[in-house]
Amino acid sequence: MLKHEDLGLMKLKGRVTAYLPEEIQRALEQWAEEESRSLSSLATYLLTQAVKERQQQQNQSN
Repeated sequence: MLKHEDLGLMKLKGRVTAYLPEEIQRALEQWAEEESRSLSSLATYLLTQAVKERQQQQNQSN
């Protein structure tokens, strides 16, 4: 699993504001706590993984 330290290899510039349903936010907060991460770090990890997966899918279809 990609940890916060691994993200140090990437330049972190962008900032995103997201409005989440309360149940999703609570679930993410619990997940982050279980992994001893901040919610921001967990969100960065999840979004990074989602983008990588999408890019792989796009490359396979080309």
